[in-house]
Amino acid sequence: MADDIQAASETNPLVSEPGKKVILLIEDDPFLVGIYREKLEIEGYNVLIAEDGLQGLNYAVSQKVDLILLDILIPKLSGIDLLVRLRQDEKGKDVPVIALTNLSGSDDEEKIRSYGVKDYLVKSNYTPGQVVEVIKKYLP
Repeated sequence: MADDIQAASETNPLVSEPGKKVILLIEDDPFLVGIYREKLEIEGYNVLIAEDGLQGLNYAVSQKVDLILLDILIPKLSGIDLLVRLRQDEKGKDVPVIALTNLSGSDDEEKIRSYGVKDYLVKSNYTPGQVVEVIKKYLP
C-alpha cells in the first residue's frame, strides 16, 4: 500500500491558507471539478483535487484534510476500495467523508455507508450550493 500511495504523488499539492478548512475533492470529471472547486473556494474553503482514487488516498493520508468529497466511480482505485484503505490508516480513520456519486441504488448506498460515510449524495439531486450546505453540517 505504501508504495502505491507514494507513487501517486511526489509533491505537496496544496498551500493552505491559515484558518481555512481543507476539502479534498476526489472526482475524475474535469467539468465537475471546476464547478465544485469554484463554489467551495467562494465559500472560503481550501480545495485539494485528486483525479483518481490512488491520488485521493495519498492526499487523504499525507495532507491535513478536514473533509473528503468522494466520487465512488473513479479510476485506479474505486471509492469503495479507497474507503476501506482510508479507514485502516491512522490519519484517515476519522476524516469525515461525503459520497458524491451517480450511484443511486440502495445496495450501493448501504455498503458505502457501512464505511462511516457521513452523507450519501446523488450528484443529479444536488446543486453545488446544496452540497456546500451539507458540508457545513460537518465543518461549522
